[in-house]
Amino acid sequence: MGGLLFGRVGRRPSIKKILTLAAVLAVLLVSSACSSADEGKGGEEDVIAGASKQRSPDPEPKRTEIDGEIGDSVEAGVLSFRIFDVRAKDRIYAMAEPGKKPVTRGNISSEYVAIDYLVQNISGSPMTTGAKGTLLDEQGNSYSQDTSIEPPSGGTDGMELGTAQTMASTMFFRVPNGIIPATLEIKTGGGEAGVDLLERDLENVPPDDYLRVYHLYFNEQAYEEAYEMFDPASVQNITLGEWLAFYEPLWGKRYVNLDNLTPLSEGSDRATFRMTRTFYDAEGDIVADPEVNPSVTQEMVEVDGKWKLVMRDDLVSDIIAVIGPDETPTPETKAPENESKDPERTQPPSTVPETTQQTEDTRSAAPEDYDCEDFETQEEAQLYLAPGDPYELDEDGNGQACKTLP
Repeated sequence: MGGLLFGRVGRRPSIKKILTLAAVLAVLLVSSACSSADEGKGGEEDVIAGASKQRSPDPEPKRTEIDGEIGDSVEAGVLSFRIFDVRAKDRIYAMAEPGKKPVTRGNISSEYVAIDYLVQNISGSPMTTGAKGTLLDEQGNSYSQDTSIEPPSGGTDGMELGTAQTMASTMFFRVPNGIIPATLEIKTGGGEAGVDLLERDLENVPPDDYLRVYHLYFNEQAYEEAYEMFDPASVQNITLGEWLAFYEPLWGKRYVNLDNLTPLSEGSDRATFRMTRTFYDAEGDIVADPEVNPSVTQEMVEVDGKWKLVMRDDLVSDIIAVIGPDETPTPETKAPENESKDPERTQPPSTVPETTQQTEDTRSAAPEDYDCEDFETQEEAQLYLAPGDPYELDEDGNGQACKTLP
């Protein structure tokens, strides 16, 4: 009996120890599981956070909302803008207003982007513009207008417009060499507009807007651009070289203001306007030459969806008279009183009879001012090839100038 009792009493401490050990083991297991879960959760958060940091893209530059392209009319507040052309120039020229000294800008380290535009006052009352233009290139870089050169007619900030009046001017931007102009932002106090400069559609540009830009070019020494606005079939063999020889000596001596355009007729492919203009000399005084009639009739024709000017006979005669060689003066022939002289002519009146024979003789004896080394391409040289080949650009007489040029 005693042995049996002793045996039961001797086993109790063992059972208690076992239970104690089991409890401790259970606590350890639970603690380990919780710790593993926390570590797993933390690790997962670290991975997600790391992945998030890796995928986060750089913030995209603000994109300008596009309202139109070159040739379209876009509204910014109470102004309606139409971009006419975008020109890249190494050097730019401008006369801000009559009597102002002509200025120029340009250097080899940069170039200029000239954006020709028309702006109309749609406010319902006279106003002065207060707009700002910003140019963006293909990379998203932005450029402000160069305020060191004042554009004709007051520009985007300072142009005086009557009710519903439209005027032409140019925005000038100084930019690094070789950029590609992509977008123009126009901001006014009442709104803003974006224009895509990589696309153009000039079919909706009315003919009177072409005439406004044509006169603008004379106040910016953009004579070549003005020549390109003529219908080639109407220039009567007046070459680009002859055109430049006539106008380039006049830079800075004349300012032309287009006062009024009166439509006389307009069809689907032909239009006629009466143009009233004022010409000023270098001091800002109105040119009082009685031979100059500031009111003329201008015809226009549509060619391949674009309006072109028809070069008038009186302008052709004036150019021929001025670019002719020095020779013994012929007796003066006075023009009939009812004959309208061209107001674009700013040289002294011609004393050469305006006959077909005299025209051919005069132009054939033009001085040799150009040779093939003056041109970069055959196409450019071809523009200077005149009847009689006065510059000797066509060696074999087959009608092609400087055939060795690319």
